Amino acid sequence: MIICNKSHIVARVFMKGPCHMAGTGSIQHLSRLLDLFGDDRWLVTIEQVMTELELPRSTAYRTVSALAGAGFLDRVSDEGYSLGPRILQLYRQLQLGDPLLQVARPVCAALAAIAPQGSAVILCRSYFDGVMCVHQERTPGPQEIVSYQIGRPMPLYHGSSSKTVLAVLERPRLLKLYTRDANQIRKAGFGGDREAFLANVKAIQRAGYYVAHGEVDRGRVGISSPFAVKRFGLTGCISIVLSEAAATEENVSRAIIQVSTAAHDTTRRLDAWKPERATVDGEPRSAGRRRSS
Repeated sequence: MIICNKSHIVARVFMKGPCHMAGTGSIQHLSRLLDLFGDDRWLVTIEQVMTELELPRSTAYRTVSALAGAGFLDRVSDEGYSLGPRILQLYRQLQLGDPLLQVARPVCAALAAIAPQGSAVILCRSYFDGVMCVHQERTPGPQEIVSYQIGRPMPLYHGSSSKTVLAVLERPRLLKLYTRDANQIRKAGFGGDREAFLANVKAIQRAGYYVAHGEVDRGRVGISSPFAVKRFGLTGCISIVLSEAAATEENVSRAIIQVSTAAHDTTRRLDAWKPERATVDGEPRSAGRRRSS
């Protein structure tokens, strides 16, 4: 399990921890240090912190000690530090209080209940200049790989989930992305020039969905529909990922209607969301003061 947006969680919470560090520079050091962890790195050493963050040894020790004291890191051995239990605590709080998860989990569960065997239903949201899966439901039956895993950042230009999220971004941001990522967009076959790129995005906007055959995972067909909620400044999508064997014309057509309806329902529910509705696994969570009877 990988925690979503761990650097930003620390930036918000760390000031309340026992180390009492202050200042933008300190928060940047802490965030950059946590970003050293990844799928291929589970332990981080003091030497790596010094080298990759370009910090003197004293500052590296002080930063690591502060994170360990707050529970964000655990010293595993002389080999280095792993992520600590405070991350799990924050993950639970995210599950309890995040409006998107509260609203969309039951929508995804309902989709999974009627999807063909071997399918996955995934909920994604924009994450910096990419996309991140924040929830996933799987149907019974043999499951082929799905690269959109909870907490794993994914690029914007491959796959139905990413492209539908891209399609609801505003034009100024699209232009900035193209200026920066023109070569990447061309390699992805999503536009040989700026006008072709914008036309491809516009086509997804008009359709309200996108179907991708094996763009991310071989043997998988993704069908996605986006949502955008101005109230939260949030963009995302709901997707059904079918096995290639189950991706008949009838099943794909049905999935298009289902994800489009689910995305619309998610938008409607988010617009009406109130903190006191937040629950997870049947456990209530009140985000505000209870009203007196």
